[in-house]
Amino acid sequence: MGVHNREGTKVASLQARHSRSCSKYQWAPYAQSTREAGCTCSPLYHIVLRSGGKLIREPVGHNRKEASRALKSREGEIADRRYKVIQDIRFDEWGKAWLESFSGKETSRRVYAVTVEYATTVFGQTKIRDLDVADIRRFMNHIAQEHQKRRASSREEAIREAAVAPATVAKHLRQLGACLQAAVTEGYASENVVRRLHKSARPKVGKSAPAYYTDAELARLWPELEGRPVYAALCKLAATTGLRFGELAALRWSDVDLLNGELHVTKSWDGTDVTQPKSNESRTIDLTPQARTLIENWFAQGADDQEGLVFEKETGGHLDGGYVLKRVLYPALERAGVPRVGERGRKRDFHSLRHSFARIVLENGAGIDWVRAQLGHSSITLTVDTYGAWSRTSQKAQAVALEGVFAL
Repeated sequence: MGVHNREGTKVASLQARHSRSCSKYQWAPYAQSTREAGCTCSPLYHIVLRSGGKLIREPVGHNRKEASRALKSREGEIADRRYKVIQDIRFDEWGKAWLESFSGKETSRRVYAVTVEYATTVFGQTKIRDLDVADIRRFMNHIAQEHQKRRASSREEAIREAAVAPATVAKHLRQLGACLQAAVTEGYASENVVRRLHKSARPKVGKSAPAYYTDAELARLWPELEGRPVYAALCKLAATTGLRFGELAALRWSDVDLLNGELHVTKSWDGTDVTQPKSNESRTIDLTPQARTLIENWFAQGADDQEGLVFEKETGGHLDGGYVLKRVLYPALERAGVPRVGERGRKRDFHSLRHSFARIVLENGAGIDWVRAQLGHSSITLTVDTYGAWSRTSQKAQAVALEGVFAL
């Protein structure tokens, strides 16, 4: 079966590639690839065509009916002049080119680079057009193995034995899907193979459990930071405002409005450069009384430059997130007897101070929409999904507080 377009520049037909044990090995026409014709294997059907004098074979599966339908679809594309020749490029070549042309934030590029590295290890020299679902499964298994290797060196048993989080695998799957979708747009594949992965094979991601510190753990942590005043003030402000590390590291005194009790979050530090905050949206947050007092005291301790950074290294310049985490916070947690894994089963880090802020204010009656604005979430759904249990606590407390107000 086949088709010519009017100019005769393309020919499409179905052929089958048979296994070595089959009498039809290696290539045979579609009509001659049946049991009645002597085929003893399950051949892989290909749409075969010529374009610009070049022979192109496109695999379309082992099912004869589906292969026939794929040919009809391709015939229509050729007749309507919508068909485009799928170009050949290996994944390792495409992944490198895609990252080089990435126009988003540098922090996002680095995150995507990890995904591309994983994928390159698994199927780097495979052509984009030849990737299949089995390759995606191997990609997910490789991520789990790599995470297990890294965790094996941890001193904490809970971390060593923890399996890779489904959310982590799902994140890499989304990012690989974005990379492959760009390849489809560029003409290197006819479809995004990540989208073919059945939902039963996809990681099951539940609602994200907050990785907060308890009040008792925070009370033990603060004394362990007293010898490092910059970092003590930094961590306390994170816990009383909910700001992310990058937002705190980029904060300048000109962003602080003590008269009105506000902070203006306009920038974020990504480790190498000052960028826009997450979601590229600035926001103004309200200072709680304790946060306001903390900033006033910190300003009084030596803010020489009212345009300078609120927190900076002893040698000047923006704080280093890795140093703060590994050389300051983690040792302080160990000295305070605060385990890395919290009561919800998640590892705690600097970002856990942000989670602690949300827990504390919601437990004490703060409205969920105010919390959303403070945290800079793009939608209230994210806030409710992550901290909904505490929001229900404050909502029920509000209902109780209304006792006797109705004239019944």
